[in-house]
Amino acid sequence: TTVTLTSYEIVKLVQVSETVKTMSIDIFESWLTDMIAEKVAEKIGAFLISGTGSEQPAGVSSAATWGDANSVTVTKTGTLSAANVQALIGLLDGVYDANAKFLMSKRTLFTDFMPLQDNSKNKIVTVEGHNYYVYGYPVMLDDNVTVHEAYLGDFKKIVGNLSQNITVKSDFDITTSYRYLGVAMFDSKIADSEAFVKLVKATA
Repeated sequence: TTVTLTSYEIVKLVQVSETVKTMSIDIFESWLTDMIAEKVAEKIGAFLISGTGSEQPAGVSSAATWGDANSVTVTKTGTLSAANVQALIGLLDGVYDANAKFLMSKRTLFTDFMPLQDNSKNKIVTVEGHNYYVYGYPVMLDDNVTVHEAYLGDFKKIVGNLSQNITVKSDFDITTSYRYLGVAMFDSKIADSEAFVKLVKATA
């Protein structure tokens, strides 16, 4: 598969007061770079989940046209069942199984998945330290995922490129004090649409 990546500007603005600016240079620079890097990373993470791929990076939500062949739908008034989760796992082609992980919000994990048990009354979610597993598949948590929805797939099939490291530009405005703009160039695309399946909560 050939994937062509371009570059989109990922921009985050940080405004600081005169008081913060008076910190020692080393402490201030460390705080500022950590702050900007964290905010840019959060924005890139959001694109990797919900990016449309149209004039912006593509995320897992746009990996495929979701339907009966690659998604399981829970009715609007219904609740998730172990059978739903089993059906979802069954939809993922075995070739992707070795690297497969679940992706969902923390709320979805604890309100929808945690209560579920299989036919032997065993919980389908296991916990090892701060790591969670659903039927043995690792769980990645990100609150950018819509509540009551989840993805299962090989996330190595999303390719990305940070073509330019984060750069910081500064400016001063009497109304907003000091402003620092963090800019990075990034793009991502889905290399294999069949590598993902989705759990959907109906809205109608």
